[in-house]
This record gives sequence, C-alpha cells and structure tokens, in this order.
Amino acid sequence: MIRRPVLRGRDERGQILVIVAGGMFALLVFLGLIIDGGNAFLNRRDAQNTADLAALAGTRLIASGYTTSDTVGVNNKTRGQINQELLTSVKANGCLPDGTTPCTWQAWFVGPSGSGPIDLASVTDVGSSLPANTIGVRVNVNRQPGTFLARLANIQTWDVNTEAIALAESPAVATADRLLPIAMARDPNGYNPRQVYDLTDGKDLSGGFGYISWTGSNNPNALATSLCTPDNPSFYLPAQFDADPGSSNSDGVRACLQKWIASGQTVLIPIYSSTTGHGNGGKYTIVGIAAFVVTAVDQPAVKDIRGYFVEMYPYTNPVPGGANSGPPKPNDTSFLMGLVK
Repeated sequence: MIRRPVLRGRDERGQILVIVAGGMFALLVFLGLIIDGGNAFLNRRDAQNTADLAALAGTRLIASGYTTSDTVGVNNKTRGQINQELLTSVKANGCLPDGTTPCTWQAWFVGPSGSGPIDLASVTDVGSSLPANTIGVRVNVNRQPGTFLARLANIQTWDVNTEAIALAESPAVATADRLLPIAMARDPNGYNPRQVYDLTDGKDLSGGFGYISWTGSNNPNALATSLCTPDNPSFYLPAQFDADPGSSNSDGVRACLQKWIASGQTVLIPIYSSTTGHGNGGKYTIVGIAAFVVTAVDQPAVKDIRGYFVEMYPYTNPVPGGANSGPPKPNDTSFLMGLVK
C-alpha cells in the first residue's frame, strides 16, 4: 500500500490568520482604551472646572444674600435665584444635556457641621427662601463622552462624575468649630504670615506629645474625636488644660489630621505661655488663639504637625466652644469664601 503525504500547509495558514486577526483586535481595543481614556480624562477636567465655577457662583450669590440683609442669619435670596445662577454658570461652561458631549448637573444647599458641610436640600427652581444656615452649595457634574475604538469592546460612552463644594462663612464665627487640641508655644517675636511652623512644639513638655485633653481623659479615641469634630468647651483666656500624653500614633488621630490637610481649611491652634508638671500631670496655660492651615504630619508616628500661619485670631472672652460655624453677617466685608472640595 502506498501512503500519500498529508498536506497541512493550508490549515496552518488558516490558524495563523486567526491568531493575527485576534491579535489585531486586541491591539485595537488596547489602543482604544488609551485614546478614549485620555478623552475621558480631558472631560473629567472640564467637568471639574464646571463644578468648581458653578459652586463658587452659587455661593457668592448666597453670601450676598446675607451681607445685604438687614437681619443676622436671614438671606434675601431665593432658591430659584441660586438655581438660575448655577444654570447660567454651567451653560457658560458648555454643560448641556443635548450638547456634543451630554452633560447634566445637580446641586444641594449645604450648611455647617463640626465634621464638615452637610446637605440641607436640593437646589431647585422654586421661589421659596433658602434653608436655614445655608453657607454654600455642593455641585455634581456628569459628562458622558462617546468612545471611538473602545466601541470594539462594547464601551459606547464613559461616565465621568465630579463634585465641588464652596462655602462662605463669617470668620468671627465660622472657624470656632475648628479649634484643635494642639498646644503651640507663644513666640515673643510673633509669627510671619505664610511661614510654616511646627505646631506640636508643645511636645517639649516632659512626657507630652503637644496635645491637649479638654476633659483630662488621656484617651486616643477622645483625642481623635476632638481633632476630627472639635469639641472644646467654652473658656476664658488665660486658661489651663491638661496635657494629653496618650498615643499619638493611633489610626484615628492620623486620619483626622489627614482630613484637615486634604481640606485646606483654616484651623485654630491654642497658644500657650507656660507649662507645669509632666506626663499625666502636665498642663498648658493657654493665652491666645492662632489661625493656621495644616500642611503635613510625620508618618507613621505623628511626632510633628506642620502648618503655615494665617493670623492671630482676635477672640474676645469667652472662646466659644464646640461647633459654632455660621453664615456671613449683614454688611460683612471680611467673610471667607472658597472651595473646600
């Protein structure tokens, strides 16, 4: 019997074509993700700019409603006016539901809280007055850019979401809920604006870390709470408070400090003139309050907390306790306004 050779070339060529085609498809999908991902990144930047500008526009109008009012705590603007201000801003920045890139937005009135701004109500086109204690707005912007090559992977659009929060607060009231339990030594030569200082130089008290215990509890959980949601008692200057020699390396303490760094908000730091005792028996004599912006902490052990100086805070007795944040006052020209997210 004569065996005839089996020809396999055609089958092998077919397999190679399938492999090449599959590889080309995968390459196109990969390139699509890069190109379309870059387009999504640009849309995210545009969406963030839109949210930022709208939040600032709405908050500026809210602030003017307080400063032009005749009564403290009363705003003469309506919800509909704020809604129209936001609508004008987002349209001016190309956020249109039927635009080339569909774009939608939502907004909420926000009020003060010891742990940060809280939503009060949605911003809607109605004529009623603003919710009580409104100090700003939160704006969410959504853009849905279409894709090109990523359609090969059945990805038709990207969903891009951004958010911005802007607040307007009276400085004589607004930062009263930001007094942190960190002791800083008084400098007889004063502090220079924008210069960075070691806020925890109070750690030089024997057995101390530079922290204050408002209640004498010496508990790291209590310390974290006082850092995250300031809960100092109302007190008269000068005042004495216990040193907190507890663990400065707790997760809660680090997380709360990072919260202030990320927010960029001004905080208040007690200034002491002298110390007595050491460890659990140590005390700081507080004689003033200074405003700082926290910029950095050493990790993982929180040994040094740094921030730049803003101003000596002109508190008259008593120093207010707890959360006392509030809106600008009539004819107030020194209120603080800006983005906090």
